[in-house]
Amino acid sequence: MLQDSFIETSVKRKNGLTEVIFNSVLITAGIIAIGFAFYIPFLISSSLFFLSGVISFGIVALIVLLIKRQHKEYEVEISNDLVDCAVILGDNKRDELISFSLKDCEYIGPVTSDRFNQDREKANIVIRMTDYKAFDIDDRYWYWLLTTEGMKVLIVFMYKEDMYPVFRRYNPRYTIPMAMPHKSKPKDQEDA
Repeated sequence: MLQDSFIETSVKRKNGLTEVIFNSVLITAGIIAIGFAFYIPFLISSSLFFLSGVISFGIVALIVLLIKRQHKEYEVEISNDLVDCAVILGDNKRDELISFSLKDCEYIGPVTSDRFNQDREKANIVIRMTDYKAFDIDDRYWYWLLTTEGMKVLIVFMYKEDMYPVFRRYNPRYTIPMAMPHKSKPKDQEDA
């Protein structure tokens, strides 16, 4: 009898150099804007300082919102053959990206496979559910290729070893064959 399988994994997107530079420029521009917000009313009239405080609060709130919005966490849930992919923005807003069946995948394998570049070029949509936006070509990253609603979708995700048996169970034809590591028994359970 087949057991049900349930795998849940999440990956936080780390900021790359582009995001760090953007945040630095955003904070510097905010400090300059707050300086002008207090300096200009000082030249016109001292009764406008309350307005300067409101404008400064708005600038700080906007900067915090923009920086917090960059924080992304990707979730993959595999329940038997059904895969649900979602993104959590700013630690509170969850958006569903895509749901599909492993049986519908045209290919499941690592990004190091020979056909990855061809599949990426053919894909209409590429979803990167990885720790960095520009990920390395490494065996830690795998991808699903499928066609949904007439669009070819390529989804790159962080691979975990316990996913492979599920891939092979529900889509053995299109999952890359590889040797499964044998889990050794603890010494006290070994056959005598």
